[in-house]
Amino acid sequence: MTDSEKLDLLLTKIDKLAAEQADTKKKVENLAVEQADMKKKIEKLALELTKTQSDLYKIDRKIDNTYGVALDALAATAENRRWLETGTGSLI
Repeated sequence: MTDSEKLDLLLTKIDKLAAEQADTKKKVENLAVEQADMKKKIEKLALELTKTQSDLYKIDRKIDNTYGVALDALAATAENRRWLETGTGSLI
């Protein structure tokens, strides 16, 4: 193998390595872009989670209030029934 052939072979290998390096660089850049997109999505999910937790708290409060009103109505019904049946107690 002559020196010229050796140099050509070496240049070919260097060109292949440079192309592989460029491909690797593109892949790393793509990964960085995907990572930034995922970070944005995670931030949006965190915001939605906060909103959902707030909504759940509001629903829980409404359920508690409804339960309280239902208990009050049940107690009033029992008092009224007792008044109607016995004529004693207070009419609500």
